[in-house]
Amino acid sequence: MKFDFSSQFLRILPPDTNFGEAWESLCFALLSAERGVADLIRLVPPDRGVDILNRHSAEAFQCKSSEGGASKSLSAQSSLDSLSMAIGHRNGMGWRKYSFATNARYTGAAYESVRTSAQDLGLDDKTELGFLGPEYWDELCDKHYERVKNRMDYRISVDEKQIVEAFRQARYLDRYVSAYTAKIQQAKYSIVVANNRTPVELEFPFSPDLTVENCLDVAKEILGISLEWTSFADLDTSAGPSVSLTVNGYAQGFSKKLAEIGLKPGDKLQLWIKLIWQDGAKEDSTPSTDNRYLALRTFSYRDLPRSIERTERTPRDRATETVARKEDLIQAMIWSSVARLNAPGQQSA
Repeated sequence: MKFDFSSQFLRILPPDTNFGEAWESLCFALLSAERGVADLIRLVPPDRGVDILNRHSAEAFQCKSSEGGASKSLSAQSSLDSLSMAIGHRNGMGWRKYSFATNARYTGAAYESVRTSAQDLGLDDKTELGFLGPEYWDELCDKHYERVKNRMDYRISVDEKQIVEAFRQARYLDRYVSAYTAKIQQAKYSIVVANNRTPVELEFPFSPDLTVENCLDVAKEILGISLEWTSFADLDTSAGPSVSLTVNGYAQGFSKKLAEIGLKPGDKLQLWIKLIWQDGAKEDSTPSTDNRYLALRTFSYRDLPRSIERTERTPRDRATETVARKEDLIQAMIWSSVARLNAPGQQSA
């Protein structure tokens, strides 16, 4: 997914006082942007099991969240309690459809429990019960980001120690690591590196005397971006990334020093990740069923079983699907790396 809705990035803004309220506020803001605010009501406790009510569509929303976001799962009990209460007040509230708005996914057992309980309480689970998971809010956030960007903070501060480690991971020789570290210490200079696949922005100390390639290597390592290609057997295709650093949309030559491209302290570059696909498995590509990739993947509509044979897909369909899957993996790599970067003990005191 392009966005991460965990407590690491979602801001708690007044009058909200906790993460759950902050998630509810984001849902309300996104629903307002998508459906209009005129008939949308946000309720406060005692809310009768309904956090947000759309009077026009007669749809009730109950917001459930995990501070870990999509990397964690939701249990059933809290949802069952809210559902039971909401059904008890259905006539008074006037809703016809009840949807759970979540930043995480239910376990299979939890989903089954909620669905079965809804049926037992008289709801048609196909038309009167909805599950709006993180993928739904990811799409809305991408569509309406300017309306909600103040509610999230995706700026990551990277320290000198992490820069040194990135050089080492990029297989720079020790003598170069030492020389570049000295340049960074002397410069008292920092830059910001964004990327075109997630809203994450890295802010880190650097030196205007180092090159675009040096900066690209550091950003790539910190974000965990692998240049490996991935093959997808069911599509008989493969895809991989090509990376560059851009300023105002223009790619910069690898050998140029940051000073030569006029980059001032605090200026922003973008790590541009282009995805390329081809028919068949590229030599040395890694199958998407490899454990390294399965560990990164998160469930989405792209992972659902396919009944359409490869021969029935057009080349455009296969290209679109291949690039979408590879983008999923790239985004998962970035979020996984950022989570490790901010893990306790990783930041210097």
